[in-house]
Amino acid sequence: MNFKMVTTGDAMGFYGFPKGFVDFLFMLEFNNTIEKLSENKPVYKRLITEPLTRLYQGLVPAALTVSDTIITKPSKCVSTMFGDMRFSRATPLKRYMYIRFCEPQNEKDILGMYFDMGCEYYSYGIRIYKQTASGIGRIRSFIMNDDANRQAYIRELANMTSMGMSIIGEKFVKDHYPDIDNELLNNLLNYKRFYIGQNCPISDIVFNGALQQDISNAFTGLKGLYTLLKLSLNINVM
Repeated sequence: MNFKMVTTGDAMGFYGFPKGFVDFLFMLEFNNTIEKLSENKPVYKRLITEPLTRLYQGLVPAALTVSDTIITKPSKCVSTMFGDMRFSRATPLKRYMYIRFCEPQNEKDILGMYFDMGCEYYSYGIRIYKQTASGIGRIRSFIMNDDANRQAYIRELANMTSMGMSIIGEKFVKDHYPDIDNELLNNLLNYKRFYIGQNCPISDIVFNGALQQDISNAFTGLKGLYTLLKLSLNINVM
């Protein structure tokens, strides 16, 4: 699939979300009903779906730079406006949005890059969807059983930190790896489940094209760590 490289200011490119999306998502908490759906849909499309699609188009080149096996099909990557009607029939529209670029090989421990946003925050980085204890175990084994792998993780975790990104998730209460004296590596090994990202409050950057550049820079800057996770999870690296 071929995509045009988009730039800030291009009429077809991403130039920020309209400021009205924050109030609209907040308002959906109170009037997200079947009766209001016909009224809410065109507003949702204008304030969220259309700029989110332009942002996705702008991020595809960065995602493919990180991994040429990653899925970039729009229907697989961009959230729709509708919630899962099996669970939220009374509240038909999502109160959040996302872009997900994921690897195709696994049914579980699905590695990918993401952007999420609600009315109060946005976040982007690396996620492992449907994460399992077995998958985390493969990451630990990859690190613990080979010194070269261990050193590579230490380098990429240091790079991650220098970019302002963090490991976020659920840790063991007790240190399971006290012999690992590198703080960053010890920290990673002690997570039961995690993602790597930056969580940010909604600010002016969301309303201009610089958001796309920030996310693209983060994706490409995390390429080394993404590749290590891909190897650790036994995903083919092309």
